[in-house]
Amino acid sequence: MTKADYLNTASDLRRIADWVARGEREKIDTIIKLWKEINKKEEVRKIIAAYMGKFEPQGVFEDDRKRIFFAEQALISSFRLQHISE
Repeated sequence: MTKADYLNTASDLRRIADWVARGEREKIDTIIKLWKEINKKEEVRKIIAAYMGKFEPQGVFEDDRKRIFFAEQALISSFRLQHISE
């Protein structure tokens, strides 16, 4: 992956983290679409798995603790990707 790919993916993860943290259920379709695109990249999938395990955005809106955890871990994953690109 190029530096731009890592940075774009990190940006997408930050966007997902923001929407999930705010509980914006109307964005769930966009979140799922972005999530699927992000997980197609092997390098990114490894980083996400290290921080988030098997959490999926579809199930986190039912529990506030899971939702906040998911958002925090997505944000941490985005920072990691951003750091890798440097």
